[in-house]
This record gives sequence, structure tokens and C-alpha cells, in this order.
Amino acid sequence: MNLDLINGLFNNLKENNFVQDFIKELSNYLEKNVKNNFNSQNEEIPIIEDILSKNSYTTGNQNSIRWNLNGVVSNYAQKDLNNDAIYFVKENEGSSYNVLKAENGEIQEISINKKDMPNEVKINDVLKVKNNNYVIDNISTKQLQEDIRNMAKEILDKQNINLDQHRKEGHLYMVTEELGDNRFLWDLTDAPKTEFEEVDIPKDLLSKATEGMVLKYTNGKYEYYSDDGFERAEKIHSLS
Repeated sequence: MNLDLINGLFNNLKENNFVQDFIKELSNYLEKNVKNNFNSQNEEIPIIEDILSKNSYTTGNQNSIRWNLNGVVSNYAQKDLNNDAIYFVKENEGSSYNVLKAENGEIQEISINKKDMPNEVKINDVLKVKNNNYVIDNISTKQLQEDIRNMAKEILDKQNINLDQHRKEGHLYMVTEELGDNRFLWDLTDAPKTEFEEVDIPKDLLSKATEGMVLKYTNGKYEYYSDDGFERAEKIHSLS
């Protein structure tokens, strides 16, 4: 959000709240169903979801990690296996597995029936075809999983560097949007320069950190400051 959008924020607050409520309901629905899906499939968790559950990422970086998965699998097949075909087990679909097939620089998503796969196969395994049968390649499984985690770590490291540039001691930040456990913050102290998605809001603040709340960044963390964010934003806008 920038100053050009402040008027729209105030004039369309009711509509904005409706949209945010819808986003939060959708997010809760997806989170609940993903967890239920994992639990119903013997706790098999795709490596991407495991990484995201153990780290705090912005929405954009979550999407980036998911989108980059195909590239990591394809690059591994090209660079490490001389374009030999590999099959990365991506998701459990009940009677079959959703699999990424990488071969000759191309990647496609296919479904393979479990009866055609080794009994011990799991999500995140790498398979090859030998003598017309799928077999687990433990070496490739370990290496590819490491490559995927390194990709996610690189994105996380860049994210944290960027967020550290926004977190400034003593600055006041207004919550402009809620998205799961993340909050979009507008730097009131440096207004109108910066709005960003923060992933490290203290757990005890999350339920209270709604639109319009003002937080203060002190000693490396956010603390409650006031509830007059909209008034402060309107004042900033009127002075610009």
C-alpha cells in the first residue's frame, strides 16, 4: 500500500474487510484439508510442504518454492544423471502416486498406480526404470531432496536479508492486511515509502494484530503500540 491507495483503503474498508475475511476463511480451509489429507495418507508429507511447515515464508516465496520444484527435479536429471529418466514421487493420491517425470530436459506430471511401484516406495523418493520395472534410487533420492532443501534455503536466506532491511529499531508499523500468520505492515515512521509482508509476528500478538493496529519494533521484535493506525495513516495522507 502507498499513499495513492490510502483513500481507497478508507473509502472501501467494508469491502476490504470482506475480501480479507474471505482470504482468511479460504486459507484456513486449505490448511485444514491439506493436514487432513496428509494424516489420511500415513503421514506422508511432500518435502515442499514439510519445508514450508518448518519455516516462515512470505506468500510470494511460498509460491516460488512450489514453482521451483519442477526446475530442481529437471536440473538434477540433466546435470547429475545425463538426462536419464527419473521419477520423483510428489504426492499420494490414494491408489496412485502423483509423479514428476524428468527426461531429456523436459518434465511432466503423471500418475502411476501403486501396484506398479515397489511396495516400500514413499513420497519424495526417486525412481528409475530397470528391466521394465520401477526401482527406488536411494542415492538420487538423497541428493535430490538435498537440492530441493538447498533451493528453499536460498529463498529463505534472501527473504530474511530483505526483511532485516525493513525491520528498523524504534519504527512504528501499521498492520494493513492479515494473511494466515503473516501480516502486511506499513512503515509509518518512514511513510510513505514501505509496505512489506512480515513473517515473524510474536504468537501472542497474532490474534490482536488486525488491520489498523500499530506495532513498534523494539529490541529485535514487534510489540503492541496502539490501535490508531488508520488515524495516523489519514494524518500522513493529509500532510502529503
